[in-house]
Amino acid sequence: MTPSPGQIASVDAHPDPRASVSLRTLTAALVALFAFDNIALLALLGLSPPVVAALALVLPGALAFLCWKAMPGVARVSLRTLLFCLAIAFVLLMLGGEGRLFYAPPDWQIRDAVLADMGNHRWPFAYGIDGKEQLLRAPVGIYLVPALLGGASQMGRDWTLLAHNGLILGLLLAQGAVLFDGARARLIALVIFVMFSGFDILGVVLAEAATGDANWNHIERWASNYQYSAHITQLFWAPQHALAGWTVALFYLLWRTGRAPVGLFAASLPLVALWSPLILFGALPFAVFAAIRVLATQDWRARDVLIAMFAALLAVPALVYLSVDAAAIGAHLRPPTLLGYILILLFEILPFLLPLLSDRTGGTDRVTILIAGLCLLLMPLWTMGISNDFQMRGSIMPLALVAIAFAQWAGRVDVRGQKMAVVAIMALGSVTGIVEISHAFRFAASPPPLCSLAGAWQRQAISGVPYASYLAARDAFPVGILPRDRVGGATPATCWDRRWDMAGARP
Repeated sequence: MTPSPGQIASVDAHPDPRASVSLRTLTAALVALFAFDNIALLALLGLSPPVVAALALVLPGALAFLCWKAMPGVARVSLRTLLFCLAIAFVLLMLGGEGRLFYAPPDWQIRDAVLADMGNHRWPFAYGIDGKEQLLRAPVGIYLVPALLGGASQMGRDWTLLAHNGLILGLLLAQGAVLFDGARARLIALVIFVMFSGFDILGVVLAEAATGDANWNHIERWASNYQYSAHITQLFWAPQHALAGWTVALFYLLWRTGRAPVGLFAASLPLVALWSPLILFGALPFAVFAAIRVLATQDWRARDVLIAMFAALLAVPALVYLSVDAAAIGAHLRPPTLLGYILILLFEILPFLLPLLSDRTGGTDRVTILIAGLCLLLMPLWTMGISNDFQMRGSIMPLALVAIAFAQWAGRVDVRGQKMAVVAIMALGSVTGIVEISHAFRFAASPPPLCSLAGAWQRQAISGVPYASYLAARDAFPVGILPRDRVGGATPATCWDRRWDMAGARP
């Protein structure tokens, strides 16, 4: 059973205060970073820069301070752990192509163009497409700080993106360390979380045996329109979704273990929407459970309501922005392909759920795992946007919770058979991440973009994505936005000055 806030002193270790940072300070920093993005969006929408600057100086810090005050001050993270987590974060992101030192997956053809457009043009800016003025309407949280600080410099944008994302990921890993007791348990948990994946290697072998065709550069596509992405895949291909989903999962667990108030978890939902609205679908069942739980037990305070309302108000512009013409993206039920559905459950979900649900030590939060399992069972039956984006991104929070619970269980097992099961499960699952990491050493670093978003859109390797995924007509916005700049219509002969290897690109 999870401890209450009053019990937390008996749970956390107490590193030397002179060589450690409080958990609530790290959490407040993370809250401030996401809150700042919601304010910076106002500049992209045309609000006066001095007004945006004034809001940015006050509001993120105020919300972060409220969260800091609401958290117990007992839990601490050693500086050694923090620095180690930051180092791991930067290494992983660089291997995924950030900083343009190594290969980046083809999804970055569009993301690079968006970031370049945001850095090279005065805000707000417009595209002339299909005879209409179109404005950027996408989850731009990941781009705002790199575009503001990097500006027109390609290197500046690349390295600011790496620094910004590395800081967020490092903070997440460092805060997650408090969920485990002892250096050994934390190291095991780090390896399990980073390499967490289903048995894609079995799926791709089976697919090749059945059809004679398999993509060995990106083995997660073995199940066609079903996919639960590995954590490495999420981080390399779609870090904005990964970081948003993992933040919400972390804040949920901090609440469940008594290390943070429920208001922090509630606040995280609107704050991260600008990074990934899709992860909110996977977080909603946990939010409903949290609401029912705190109302039934009366375990909430006025400060929780204040924190949640403050965050929601900060995020109102982002939520409105993301909803503009969103119906054009499309969403509907997807009748299952029985064999594919059964196999995705057998290879991707059940190997982790079964040990957790059969755990008799009392250390597993069964309610959380049951909710996560139900989400993962149902998500393949719904589609939104193209292909399986809803399943891949909406599942990030449930999968993160399963991964952390599995890591905690792995650290507790003392029976030889169970230890062997952990090793076997992780060995099979880690193949997916190893394949993705291998691209950094097999393929050339990605070239910088030469085209705008509109130009790259027509030449991207991953085709079939509608413009509505990133753009909306200017007249669809509820407030009038007068563009200060327009993206040039001329398109270079090529969008990249050298070959961009296409490992994993859709055919």
